Amino acid sequence: ATIVEDAKRHGVEIRPVDVSWSTWDCSLEVCAVGHAVRIGLRYVKGLSQSDGEAIVAARADGPFASVMVLARRTRLPKDALEALAQAGAFESLGIGRRTAFWGTLDPEQAAPVEACEPKLLDATEARPEFQGLSLFDTIRWDYRRTGLSPRGHPLAPLRPRLFRQGLPNAQALNALKHGRRTRYAGLVICRQRPGTASGVTFMTLEDESGWVNLVVWQPIFERFSVLARTANFLGVTGKVQREHEVVHLIVESLWLPDLAAGESAEGTGSRDFR
Repeated sequence: ATIVEDAKRHGVEIRPVDVSWSTWDCSLEVCAVGHAVRIGLRYVKGLSQSDGEAIVAARADGPFASVMVLARRTRLPKDALEALAQAGAFESLGIGRRTAFWGTLDPEQAAPVEACEPKLLDATEARPEFQGLSLFDTIRWDYRRTGLSPRGHPLAPLRPRLFRQGLPNAQALNALKHGRRTRYAGLVICRQRPGTASGVTFMTLEDESGWVNLVVWQPIFERFSVLARTANFLGVTGKVQREHEVVHLIVESLWLPDLAAGESAEGTGSRDFR
């Protein structure tokens, strides 16, 4: 997810996983500015490699006109179809996630094509009307099913609320002058405590604009040890330390950011080295 976000900030187009275009691995597709990266089917949690290869093989016989056609030609189990639906992999077929999820196959009714049709929603049946996902929910569904999102960073939909609380993004923080005291909130992507650092913990927080590097001295780490060790979305107060182009935030306190009911900042968790 961090690599995808950094690539997007550097102008690389990242395209979502899709049954009409994705192979098992990530691939390159020609676009207006060169090539875009298409996320591979391997990133869909709950989809096996044999499931992914079945989709690619079936697609060689022609495009999929619907979820029903894909299910018939691939014989994928219910769990695999549900995973694809939740990942948004049917959107090129004009089917939203909730509608696709509603219409996935019941494995108990599955049988060879010659015996019967898979029990999916038929085009002649009345379909329930589902409200489309908000950007916030779209990104959240992406992260839950693929661990990343080409459609946006988890904090992007929360940015107006964070700005109203006086919290800068990473780009703005990294432009502050040396010694400036500030508050910041971001997703924790890395914790490190080198053996040669005299108990200092280095942490990296991320938002949609970049990274903020934290220096957490041992007394501060011990005082806020639960948050320092476990929080995924973390608020910090500290002073900017700038040496040429290298910027750190020297942490004075840690806290949980204020979110509205139903809001969350889901990421993929941090990589911790101790």
